[in-house]
Amino acid sequence: MGRVYERFGTRITAQASAAITAGADSGGAQTLVDKASGANADGAQWFDVYVDVTVAPSAEATCKLYTTGSSDGTDESAYEYALTAAIPAVADLYHMGQLYGTAQEFKAKIAAVSYGFTATLYITPAYLADA
Repeated sequence: MGRVYERFGTRITAQASAAITAGADSGGAQTLVDKASGANADGAQWFDVYVDVTVAPSAEATCKLYTTGSSDGTDESAYEYALTAAIPAVADLYHMGQLYGTAQEFKAKIAAVSYGFTATLYITPAYLADA
């Protein structure tokens, strides 16, 4: 009987580092995440999401993740809520959670709630494989 293992692809900088004002979305440049064969998320079935906070909030903040997607690159949907994570008042890398059931192509952005901070959004493709 064969075994199935979790495999992880190369981390994608989904949104470049930017200062985020409390109550606002990050203005950092976004990268399209594409699950097509040979693309940056080549065959991914889900994604691990991380926020790399380089300038911490003055008190514990909340970070929200929003995504927008398309099945073919032409009919991108409106941004919709996906995940929330607490951001302590310490600069560090924080795991927001996993994204499942994403569109073939999507973008993601983060927003600061209650206190601002500076951060980069990373998304790591994950998939199941037998070796």
